[in-house]
This record gives sequence, structure tokens and C-alpha cells, in this order.
Amino acid sequence: MPRSSTYEAVLDASLFTPVQLQPTAVGRLAFQAGTRWMRDHVCSHRTLVHEHQVGFVLWSWQLEYVHPLRFLDADEVLVDVTARVRGPRASQLEVEMTLEGPAGVAVRTRAASVPLRLSGDEALSGAPRSLPEALVTAFHDDEIERTPHRSQVRALGAGFEREDDQLAVGETQFRVHRHHCEVADQWYWAETLGFAAGAREELVMRHGKAVPGLRRALAAPLRRVDVSWLRAGQLWDLIQVRTTAHGTGEGLAFVHELRLAGDEDGGPYAVVVEQI
Repeated sequence: MPRSSTYEAVLDASLFTPVQLQPTAVGRLAFQAGTRWMRDHVCSHRTLVHEHQVGFVLWSWQLEYVHPLRFLDADEVLVDVTARVRGPRASQLEVEMTLEGPAGVAVRTRAASVPLRLSGDEALSGAPRSLPEALVTAFHDDEIERTPHRSQVRALGAGFEREDDQLAVGETQFRVHRHHCEVADQWYWAETLGFAAGAREELVMRHGKAVPGLRRALAAPLRRVDVSWLRAGQLWDLIQVRTTAHGTGEGLAFVHELRLAGDEDGGPYAVVVEQI
């Protein structure tokens, strides 16, 4: 059975909206959980970067809200996290986390990252590589899987397009400031969840009068978020978010494409799919 790290995380009001844990807060808790598992069973994040010259870039993340959890429901949650190496050449690290409250598991996440060979500069730049054998041997046999993790973002977006129930489209811009960044002066991936949430709220405020069904997105909880990161935003980049709202059989879906403003020929930096 794969090894886990289990511990309690104290909750405070800053982690919540009125209806649930904020996606950005869940992202930070998930990143901390994965870092803790690596420290407990392989090596610390600092050792990984400084001594092994290995970094990870997150490219796929899923968040599922399972049972309701609000600020007044609990003082802490039980965090449980596992990790495994995936891909035919140890080309991915997959981390799964659950947050358990009084009603059971409230949140479940799955993250897939790609290892990088770091160049040694302060920007922590690097090129994709397989995880070094010295690190792979720290994983148990049941923590190694040869089939790769596959992102669901493209399939989800295509499915909404086929349904052809588009409700509204809009664009919003955000500047990447230092408080959005990690140590390498590039955006911290969890902050992009906040960019997407802000773009959703802006779209609803602009079009909610003409399309009343959109207003539900300002009060109802999210039930799932899927993200794929293709490139990292850098400090002081101006990010343009193009948001498309779709009606679904179960509610609403918002597809956000994050791009560098003014770069019409470049592809998206990230795609975020929120379902309500």
C-alpha cells in the first residue's frame, strides 16, 4: 500500500468563501501536503532543488469538492497525502490529497508534475527530464506506475463546445505581481485559480442581467476545478483571461484561457475549467 503522510491543518476564516474552502486555499494546502510527503519519504524541497538540481513544474491539477465544509463547521481538517512516480521513464510525479472534516472527506485533489533538470540560475529555469534514479529508488514498488497521468481539460472543453450551450464570453486582465509569485519570480500556480475565479465573477457581473442563469455562479459552491498549465507567467506579465460560460445538464461551466496580453499568436499559458 502506498505510504501516506497524515496530519491536522488548522483552519481560519481567510481560507473560505461564505460557501466553501477557496480553490486558491486548497491549492496552497495541496502544495504544502505534497512537499511534506516528499520531505517525509524522499527528501525536502530545498534538498531537491539545491543538492539534486531537480525541480517540478505542475501541469495538471484536479479539485473535487465532495462534502460541504464551511468556516463554522470545524477548527481543523485531517490532511492525508500520497505520491507516486508515473510514466514509462519516471516522467511524472503524481500527488493525491484529501481534506477530511466532520462529515467525511470534504475535498480531494490530484496533481501531476513534470521533473526538470535545473540550470542552477536564480530563476530556477530548467528542461524536462526523467526523475533521477537516485530519487526513484526512494519510492516503493507500489508507488511506481508505468502508465502516465492524462489531463482531462482538453476533453472537458471539447465536450462543452459540442453541447453548444454557450451563455456568455468575456475578457479580463490581471497583472502578475510579486505576491502572486514563488521564489523564482514566476507565478505561483495556485494564484491562477484566483485569476480564474475573478474572471468568472467579472463575467457574471457584466452579463448577469441579460443572462439571469449566470447569477448562480456568484452564490453556489464550485463542485470541480480542472487545470492544465502549459507555460508559466512571469513577474509583471499582464495576463488576459478569456472566459466562456456554458450551460450544462448539471449546472454551469466556465472555461478560462490565460494568455499573455497582446500576444495573439502565442498559445495559452493555462486553461482552467470550473464547474458549478
